[in-house]
Amino acid sequence: MVEPELAWAELGDAAELAEDYIRHCLRHATDADDCRADLELLSELNGVDCIGDIEKCTAQDRWAHVSYTEAVELLTQSGALLINGPPRWGEELGTEHERFLADSVFSGAPVVVTDYPAAGKPFYMRRNGDGRTAAAFDVIFPRIAELAGGGQREEREDELLANIRADGMDEQQYAWYTELRRWGTVPHAGFGLGFDRLVQFTAGVSNIRDAVSFPRTPGSALC
Repeated sequence: MVEPELAWAELGDAAELAEDYIRHCLRHATDADDCRADLELLSELNGVDCIGDIEKCTAQDRWAHVSYTEAVELLTQSGALLINGPPRWGEELGTEHERFLADSVFSGAPVVVTDYPAAGKPFYMRRNGDGRTAAAFDVIFPRIAELAGGGQREEREDELLANIRADGMDEQQYAWYTELRRWGTVPHAGFGLGFDRLVQFTAGVSNIRDAVSFPRTPGSALC
């Protein structure tokens, strides 16, 4: 995982960094002569237009942004024959939903989904003012589904304690964490990116096991 955390940052700052980082990696893969030759070979081997897919994702300086609520509406209104049907508000977006958003609704381009239901997010994720959603985001990629996810952290001690109590957690077990807020903190946000998934998309492979840097197999020391 690639996991940056930014001080003095909000949701939009983390989402923008995630976009810039992914776009930089993809552009490097197509701009470097040795990488481009590899991508041409991988395209032939895997039956995927690696370079074309990458260039489609890097053509725009900013990808589409939709809220979770808008994403649910788009999936519901699409009329697509989704195996699990469209999600109801409050349910997680499944891999099928995410792929349909990127592959079909946004025509093979990435999309950033923001403001997920607060009930599905951990206690340290900052709640939005509507009382229903949290300042969280996912970067959804064609063929891959979720590539990165993160959000803004809760820096207010009273709100953090309220979330812990609402989730039925032991407040004393997290006293060390809440005290970090008591003695001063700043708004901060971050994300985690599955680098193997980024390699999977770039190389055009269908199985992530073919993209991992350090293969994990039963009985191996890496398991």
